[in-house]
Amino acid sequence: MNFSVHFDDDTLERLNRAVELAGMTRNRLISIAVKDWLARFEATDWPPALREHFRNPAPELAAGIADFQVWKPNE
Repeated sequence: MNFSVHFDDDTLERLNRAVELAGMTRNRLISIAVKDWLARFEATDWPPALREHFRNPAPELAAGIADFQVWKPNE
């Protein structure tokens, strides 16, 4: 499907520089950008690395390594 997109002059200049550096057409770059944005927008879950981190954010505490008695005030 084809349709028109209108950009202000500054955005168009930036887009033109970007496509030159990337070696692709404006249409291709815009298509990739929209697909990427939609994938991020539609994501319903955290990335796997973050999910794993927050599953156990302080593994050293779960292993029983931390000695909380050392923080006990001297009596």
